[in-house]
Amino acid sequence: MRARRKRVGKPVIGITCEVHKIGPYYSEFDLFCDYRYVRAIIRAGGNPVLLPINPFRRDVSLLLDGVDGVVIVGGMDIHPSFYGERSGRKVEPMYRGRTYFDMNLYRLAQKKEIPVLAICYGMQLLNVIFGGSLFQDIKSSIRWARRHRSRRQAVHRVEILPGSHLHKIFRRTTLMVHSDHHQAIKIPGRGIEITAFAEDGVAEAAEGPPHTVAVQWHPERQPKDPVQMRLFRHFIRLARRYRMGRGKREA
Repeated sequence: MRARRKRVGKPVIGITCEVHKIGPYYSEFDLFCDYRYVRAIIRAGGNPVLLPINPFRRDVSLLLDGVDGVVIVGGMDIHPSFYGERSGRKVEPMYRGRTYFDMNLYRLAQKKEIPVLAICYGMQLLNVIFGGSLFQDIKSSIRWARRHRSRRQAVHRVEILPGSHLHKIFRRTTLMVHSDHHQAIKIPGRGIEITAFAEDGVAEAAEGPPHTVAVQWHPERQPKDPVQMRLFRHFIRLARRYRMGRGKREA
C-alpha cells in the first residue's frame, strides 16, 4: 500500500501594514493594508495574514515563527535621518514606528531565511537597511526624470538586466509597469545590485540579499497581467519550499 504524503498546505504570507490617517473621521494612527496585496497573494496560492506594528523585537520574532514569507508593502517616505540626511520640503514622512518595525522584521526574516518580497517603499527600506541612500524627490533631483506616479495605469517601461534573478522570474527584459513613487535609490547599499531601470535611469528593482526580491513598481495593481503575476507565483514557490523545510526542521 502506497504511503500517503503529508499535506503541506498553503504557505502563510505575512503582509505588513501602513499607519496614517485615512479619512476625516479616522484617527491619525489607523492601521490598514491595501487589499490588492492580499488579493495578489491569494491568487498566487498563498494564505495571507496581516502583521501589525510591534516595537518589541522578541514579539516580532514570534510573529515570524508563524509565517513562511513576508511582503513589505508600499507606504509613505522613510525619514531621511535613517540614511543620514536632513528632510527636504518634498518628503512625506511616515510614522517612524513602522520604519523601525519593518527594519526589525526584515533583519529577523533574513536571520530565519524567510523569503521576502519588498515592494515600492519596501525596496527603498531594503536599500537603507544596507547603508544606501535615496533621492528624496525624483523630480527635484533628476531633471530628465520621467513620470513615476500614477494610481490608474501602467505608466512607463522598465529594462531588466539579462541574466539577473528578476530576468529568470519574468523571462523577458522589458515590462510596462504601474509606478507610484516620487523617491528612488540614489546610492545602493552594501551588496545591493540594481537589476532593472526605468528609461530615465531610475532604479526599479534590486537584488543581492539572500531570499529577497525587491521591485519599485506595484505588481499587485496589475492582477490581470499574467507576466506581473509571475513575481507573486515565484515568491509563493519560495515560501512553499520554506514551509516544507520548516516541517522537516521541526520533525
